[in-house]
Amino acid sequence: MADETTNEEAGPGLLSRRELLKAAGGITFLALAPIGRGLYVAVGSNPGSSGRPPIFTALPYIQPGSNSRLMPGDEQMVLAWQTDTTEAAFRVEYGPTKRYGHPATVTMVRQAGAETSEVDGRLNYATRITGLALGTTYQYRVRMEAQVIAAGYFTTRKARGHAIRFVAFGDNSYGDISDRAIAYQAYQARPDFVMNTGDNVYESGLDNEYARHFFPVYNADVAGTRIGAPLLRSIPFYSVIANHDVHGKTADKAPVADFDKDGDSLGFFTNLHLPLNGLDHPQPVPVKGALERLDQFRQSAGDRFPRMANYSFDYGDGHFLCLDSNIYVDPTSQELQDWIEADLAASDAAWKLVVYHHPAFNVGLEHYTQQHMRVLAPLFERHGVALVFHGHEHNYQRTRPFRFAPGDISKAGTVNSSAREVPGTFTVDRNFDGVSQTRPDGVIYLTTGAGGKHLYDPDFSDQPSRWLRDEDGRVEYVAKLVSDRHSLTVIDLTGTRLLLRQVDQWGAEIDRIVLTRG
Repeated sequence: MADETTNEEAGPGLLSRRELLKAAGGITFLALAPIGRGLYVAVGSNPGSSGRPPIFTALPYIQPGSNSRLMPGDEQMVLAWQTDTTEAAFRVEYGPTKRYGHPATVTMVRQAGAETSEVDGRLNYATRITGLALGTTYQYRVRMEAQVIAAGYFTTRKARGHAIRFVAFGDNSYGDISDRAIAYQAYQARPDFVMNTGDNVYESGLDNEYARHFFPVYNADVAGTRIGAPLLRSIPFYSVIANHDVHGKTADKAPVADFDKDGDSLGFFTNLHLPLNGLDHPQPVPVKGALERLDQFRQSAGDRFPRMANYSFDYGDGHFLCLDSNIYVDPTSQELQDWIEADLAASDAAWKLVVYHHPAFNVGLEHYTQQHMRVLAPLFERHGVALVFHGHEHNYQRTRPFRFAPGDISKAGTVNSSAREVPGTFTVDRNFDGVSQTRPDGVIYLTTGAGGKHLYDPDFSDQPSRWLRDEDGRVEYVAKLVSDRHSLTVIDLTGTRLLLRQVDQWGAEIDRIVLTRG
């Protein structure tokens, strides 16, 4: 792994141009010039229909596409970018070498109703490259008219038996310096992919918030602690839908994406391209608005809405189950539990990992009562889940391994309520320490929600007496809690060993454990 460099070319806290290109892989932008934060124009290009070249509002970025299981010869990757409403003719070519040799179809849709002072409409372009081999690097280039504007490479998912590294963080894109520091530390880790635990952007999950807070930070031109990093141009981001993605309210205070209020709502579904193996959602993301606006959104999102709210995928020896945990979801639903059970039972991965936003086991002051996802604990235990990742609480919490038997689950099924306590019985593995005892008996729940937004409960760090809740019988199920700094999780995973490190915004390691399997 490369270390941070400081030299005359880069300046303090920045990678040199040589280091940047070496580390980023991904895209080199050959003919795009910045004209504002997150805005670019092609130099010397032919004008579009408006008499000027299009302005790029999101530079080309990598997405994982709709694949779930690892299928040799059937891998895919999505390359996407966004411009203002000036149309242009784009072409993409790819291949195993810089001879390329294979064309890829470019599609375009109009982004639903982005009516803000920053942008007046947007065009979303995407290229779905299919039929690829696993664990293979492919070269590609993007042309606009006859001009090559970007060239780079991507690497497809690794097969079973290959070591992988990923980073996880959530509650991040807010436009603050902390977002950029965490993006930089994620970049320094050189991961195969990012697993975002939700609340990608604040405050409302709008398309224009992605344009202002997400793409400029995670697809920055250079890497620096006060800038961000060129992550998106080289590696895929996975994510889960969260409460700030559905931030409107009905008259009775229930969450809803209100397209009359914000025509560019639900940017999760129009900016991301994630696996589509989820069930037809029994409790879909609630929407409201004029029929014309809803139709425009559905055209922008296509088959990603609402199916992309629940999905799973494999990467190396890991199987990742990603769930919608918003308060309109009823996790006691038999249909939902049957799908989860079938998904986990069908996986032959050495490590099964679950990701959802609202932490079921959390001792913070902000969201302690949102415990509805606790009802899934026995199902996870039955199928050998090792780790469950969340965000929502803006801090870092790691539990000891434990098993949980829910008691009264009546409140868990009460949707659109924040008071959804699920009492029950804990059986805590006190022998596991992640150092000499590395085989956990039970599931470890990890809250990694310190990705950029302001921190919760900063005085809870290193205060174990404050981590005990009377409602849980004062059971000591939290092993580590750091709430006075922003941080991210770095996971190294092989078929028999999982190394978890928590790294703060300055690059210091604040937690480390090892899990092993026979």
